[in-house]
Amino acid sequence: MTRRVLFLISDTGGGHRASAEALAEALQRLHGPAVASDIVDPFAEYAHWPLNHAPGAYLPLINRAGWLWQTLWRLSAHPASWRAARDLTTIWQSDRMHQLFADHPADLVVSVHPLLSQAPQRTLRARQPKTRTATVVTDLVSAPRMWYAPEVDLLIASCDEVGAAAQAAGVPPTRIRQLGLPIRLAFAEPPVSRVEARARLGLADLPTALVMSGGEGMGPVEQIVSALAAALWDQPAQIVVICGRNMPLQHRLAATKWPVPVTPLGFVADIPLWMSAADCLVTKAGPGSIAEALACGLPMVLSSFVPGQETGNISFVERHGAGVYRREPGEIAAQVRDWLAAPETAEAIRQRARRLARPTAALDIASALSELL
Repeated sequence: MTRRVLFLISDTGGGHRASAEALAEALQRLHGPAVASDIVDPFAEYAHWPLNHAPGAYLPLINRAGWLWQTLWRLSAHPASWRAARDLTTIWQSDRMHQLFADHPADLVVSVHPLLSQAPQRTLRARQPKTRTATVVTDLVSAPRMWYAPEVDLLIASCDEVGAAAQAAGVPPTRIRQLGLPIRLAFAEPPVSRVEARARLGLADLPTALVMSGGEGMGPVEQIVSALAAALWDQPAQIVVICGRNMPLQHRLAATKWPVPVTPLGFVADIPLWMSAADCLVTKAGPGSIAEALACGLPMVLSSFVPGQETGNISFVERHGAGVYRREPGEIAAQVRDWLAAPETAEAIRQRARRLARPTAALDIASALSELL
């Protein structure tokens, strides 16, 4: 009999869906057709107004109303306000959540989004008390309080700090497993040398700075690329920019004459190969990008972060010596130039990153989830 797993995600950024897809891929690898996975965004597909607009509102809120996001974050960290919001949402969205679970019957329901780790699962327990539940925390050090539901059958912690926070929130220690952040199984494949990766991708065999800006092409990417090009003009180097779905950004970069080779790309599927081709990475401090860079042993310059849930990512990377935080484009460019000019320094960072990496996390987490089936 096929066992069914339902992953609850929200397309507020690309990381939650990517994590669910990595876990679904790992379950497929372990069990083949014996386990089937569904990935559903309850906000977009089931929620009442205005929550059904949450995925589309997330990026404008982060980019244009950061003060409002920080206010909401502080409120969510307060136990009384969070409990009130959780209870209200459970009642308000109950009929839609009942419909969700009727449409997607499952033996195991897994949340990979903080806002879906309590209210939907409370509705599920009232409707189907025998269905098992799990939470896979896809944030790092500063994961918000809403991740931690004491009643969950299994909670996967990404790091020590998340495990400790889960215990403090009342999750029994026996239900907590620290297994890292799930990333695609391609990151667990035998590594490809930088020379070979560049050859496969059609790049020149030059020291390479990779700039990533998330699936939506967020942040001051053009300013960063301009600063990098100005800093690297007098040495052999090239810049690769992954613009995601931000096609106007890709077109502007492609139309500009640069003093060093610049390769702007849209959305790419073979991120592991592009990371293998690079000497260093400039990226927003998203947990997925950090986990992928660690798996590739890639020194990181973190250029920005979402206040609240990504604040701790900066300290995590710097504390473990896997990269640095630089805010201004000129500072970012200077750091990249220093690393490319001193490969022995970059290699030391690579070694620290690899020691911290969990490239098989998706398989490890899928094995733990399988125990609930």
